Amino acid sequence: MPAPRELDPLRDLASLAGKMLRNRRKAKGLTQAGLGALIPLSQAMIAGIELGKEVPSAEVGKLLDDAVGGDGELAAMWHHVRKDLHTQATYPVWSHAYLIAEAEATRIQHFANIVPGVTQTEDYARAIITSAAPLFGGDIEDKVEARMERRIILDRDDPVWFWSILDESALYRVVGSHDVMCAQLTHLLDLATRPRVTFRVLPYDRGMPGGVISIGALLLLSRPGKNEAVYWESGLNGAFLEAPREVEVYRSFYDHLDLDVLSPQASTDLIRKAREEHHARCEHH
Repeated sequence: MPAPRELDPLRDLASLAGKMLRNRRKAKGLTQAGLGALIPLSQAMIAGIELGKEVPSAEVGKLLDDAVGGDGELAAMWHHVRKDLHTQATYPVWSHAYLIAEAEATRIQHFANIVPGVTQTEDYARAIITSAAPLFGGDIEDKVEARMERRIILDRDDPVWFWSILDESALYRVVGSHDVMCAQLTHLLDLATRPRVTFRVLPYDRGMPGGVISIGALLLLSRPGKNEAVYWESGLNGAFLEAPREVEVYRSFYDHLDLDVLSPQASTDLIRKAREEHHARCEHH
């Protein structure tokens, strides 16, 4: 069975690092066994690393890099491979291409009936991830940590423009507890004061284009030098799309949806009202 396309860059990087290790080892006049003795590491493991089939730990990678005079380059390459492996273990396969695009994006337009991942509090994210654990498995705390790390796109020196349309149900459905919801809505209100972050709400009394009942989460991404892309997911599956004809369908849906949402000010007023009236047991307001 052929490997998924998104794994190819990872395999290529591990293979490149292995070739560089082999060339530098030979330049030093070392055999695989001789290099292994310096670490120490078995000859078989050295061979696996040189073939790109094994990825050394951070400690071993630094020792190998130092032993062959890699000047930190090999260690950095293996670091990226390990990071990508962690992402693959943490997120469903269909989301891997999206995560790369998310980090590249200059603008993201979002629609869903739950709070978007990069704007979630730790407790809200933990509640969502815990509820999904029976279906997807994995370590809950690893997934929470990975989701929190993604928030960097809002906090970096040149943050992404993030525009989110929230179905009104996202404000009232209790995720975790009323305390968790109150803290989450407070966080949305804080984020909404940033110049590049906007939340707008689709009220209950407004329909969705094309008679669509639910579309799960939909995100449109603008990236430098690339076509607009779309990512959608419905909980159990999803897709990342770049073909212009496919993207255009979702762009049209989003643009029509945009006509019926509340203004940013009316939306923040509604978020505040939901926090104070529906999740009134918390102490954050």
